[in-house]
Amino acid sequence: MTGVVPQPADGDLPFNEPVTVTLGPAEVAQLEFTPKQNSTTFVLPIVAVSKHPGTEYRVKADGDVVYGPASVPPTDIDDLQVTFLPARKFETKLLVEIANVGATERRYTAQPVGWETTGGSA
Repeated sequence: MTGVVPQPADGDLPFNEPVTVTLGPAEVAQLEFTPKQNSTTFVLPIVAVSKHPGTEYRVKADGDVVYGPASVPPTDIDDLQVTFLPARKFETKLLVEIANVGATERRYTAQPVGWETTGGSA
């Protein structure tokens, strides 16, 4: 991954798991992502979400707000640029919150991209 700090080590497990939801006016989605391994550090350089006007975005890692609330996503899925430099790390849960505060129904895709460490990095 170009521009990612730190770089993944050999053997780290890649993660790229897009989730799509449709939200009506005043609806909120809380999309939860968890590591697949029992005990690991998850390295998260990119969180991409569909960009729409009338939306509020927030990202939490292990319960701590690491982005937002904001009227723009960390990065748009059409751009898929590095969001956090250095990359954020978490161990138990990533929560991407999307609130449609607009007047029309919208479709959103959230796409966290990163990796789970296997002992060689983090």
